Amino acid sequence: MPFSDDAELLRLFRAEVAERAARLVEGARACAGGAVVERARAKDLYREGHTIKGTARMMGFTAVSDAGKLLEEAWKGVGDGEVSMTPTLAGALAQLAAVLEPAVDADPDQGPPALAEALRAARAALTGDAHGEDQSPPERRRRPVENADLGGLLGSLDAWAFGENVRVNAAGLFRLINEICSLRVDAGALAALVDEVTAAQGDADAVSSRLARLADAVAAAEKTLEDLQTRAVDLASSPLSDITNTYPQLVRYLARKAGKEIRFELVGDHFAVDRLVLDGLSDPLRQLLVNAVEHGIEPAAERIAAGKPPTATLSLRATVDQHRLRLVVEDDGRGVDWDAVRTSALRRGLLPSRRPGEDDLMALHALLFSPRFTTAAPSELVGDGSGLAKVAAAVESLRGNVALDSEPGRGSRVTITVPTSRSLQDVVLVRAAGQTWGLPAIAVLDTLPGPRRSSDGAEAGFTWQDAPLPLVPFAEAVGLEEEEEQSRVVVASTPAGPVGLLVAAEIGRRQVAAREMGALLDGAPHVTGAALLGGGDVVVLVEPSGLAEGSRLYPEPAGPRPRVLVVDDSRGARQVVAQALGLAGFEVDSAGSPTEALSALAAQRYDAIVVDYVMPTMDGATLVRQVRGMGIYAPVVVMSGQATERDRDRAVAAGADAYFDKSDVRRGALAAALHNLVAGPPVGGGR
Repeated sequence: MPFSDDAELLRLFRAEVAERAARLVEGARACAGGAVVERARAKDLYREGHTIKGTARMMGFTAVSDAGKLLEEAWKGVGDGEVSMTPTLAGALAQLAAVLEPAVDADPDQGPPALAEALRAARAALTGDAHGEDQSPPERRRRPVENADLGGLLGSLDAWAFGENVRVNAAGLFRLINEICSLRVDAGALAALVDEVTAAQGDADAVSSRLARLADAVAAAEKTLEDLQTRAVDLASSPLSDITNTYPQLVRYLARKAGKEIRFELVGDHFAVDRLVLDGLSDPLRQLLVNAVEHGIEPAAERIAAGKPPTATLSLRATVDQHRLRLVVEDDGRGVDWDAVRTSALRRGLLPSRRPGEDDLMALHALLFSPRFTTAAPSELVGDGSGLAKVAAAVESLRGNVALDSEPGRGSRVTITVPTSRSLQDVVLVRAAGQTWGLPAIAVLDTLPGPRRSSDGAEAGFTWQDAPLPLVPFAEAVGLEEEEEQSRVVVASTPAGPVGLLVAAEIGRRQVAAREMGALLDGAPHVTGAALLGGGDVVVLVEPSGLAEGSRLYPEPAGPRPRVLVVDDSRGARQVVAQALGLAGFEVDSAGSPTEALSALAAQRYDAIVVDYVMPTMDGATLVRQVRGMGIYAPVVVMSGQATERDRDRAVAAGADAYFDKSDVRRGALAAALHNLVAGPPVGGGR
């Protein structure tokens, strides 16, 4: 629940705002009366504004936080000698501080009219703008750019920032521009060398010499591209402190609420990561801190009785290594009572009875991250007790993983590992069910030869690092059939512990351009997006945790899987649509042109057809008309990212059963429509 809804926390917040606002009013009025502001005094008042800004943001009071930000900036400017304190400015700052306490009882986002008016007046006095417009330092407005989104099938990772203002370092921006100019020069040199190689045909020595120069030029261009990529990612990054700067106040509030003594340590919040990653980590980290204070850390009396110091230690530590951000939230509290977890799980039928000597710790770990299970009673701070499940879901959406280590009486440690960049990621490519798939490299612990079979054909027990390793056939987990031998095991990290994924082959590691799966194709719980490999190839990215649980959006049909033909001239679009539909329970063939599609339809019966509208040799409406002319009445779904309303009408008039824009925002709409069409009554008597 929002902290602004907690009566006790709200009371503490109001008291703190009143106390700090009073000091800000006193300081501003002294300046209005002609007093000279000493630098130390201005610094104290700057801290008051800074604390109000951070605490209000943590509590969810956006309007009060904005006012605290202006007070912070004004007093910092005065202390640094960059802002002249005038009677007008002093009066405006005093009035702004005076309306902060009443604003706590108003709408958290908008605040009362008096606060909005005081904020405009203070901004006008600070900037000299009679209208009080925000004169903050120049910002660069991000606008969405065209990218390889396959006409809308893949979500754009920069869509989140449309209309947002993102502060960037001017020096970094100009370095990026210089790298782009260098790349343009490299491209010109490459083009010239290609011309020279072409002109030298027939002269082996000349061709060899020019090819060597061409190889050097390609290497130089690759180095420039690498530098360009690094600088671009840096511009979109922000320090962890952007989300952690309110955590000390949060822990202090929670500790006072729970009546506990806690020392909070924050280490490594200077590391910068992709803003998208940062935004996705804010809620999970806050949830872990809340859990630690509410459930993990004991009251002082209980700690003393257990031989511990009365003040508990709660820490958040961050490190970055090889494009991976590792966050550790650790406390020295009571730890997880695994016996209580086991008893509760058995009582609710969530855990099978143990056989003698069987270790069920992995299953218990999995339960703690499951939304179906909690041992905690609902409370004001933690809500319904499903916090760990929400943490796991949020981390997996960032293509990361989370692990828990806990020892009764000694405390708990939760480790979150995520990529530092959302758009550029390292993946391990594997082959399974006749297709190529991507697993986040951050979750891959090891790759090994497949299990050996005994003389009677049974698979021998499989171990990893001297411990039994559960094996999950990759193809079976995604609902497909594996026709090749499963010769490799990919050891993947999951909240429940390591799991071995059986695959036909390991292709290797690649850095890829990751994209969200567009809503039209989304829906399978274990699919986190798609990756552009270059050369037009695309693979679906899957989350090992979801595979380990055998997640399926649609149940396996009792009979043969419905067979679908996907027709699209884009190889990448065909690949991503085929994999998405395969995960949804379909057998999928693909065709790269209308001619190829007509040949396939003449030779094979299909239960449904998916057609791209815009293709070079024949549009979708014409293809649908020819299909119907062949006496084929299987459901036809037309998709497009560029067609007009008139084109849609033509497709429907030609005999299409459904039409989708590729950027359709309804989750899993294509698979759902195909299931309904295939299950419905036949349209006519064709093949």
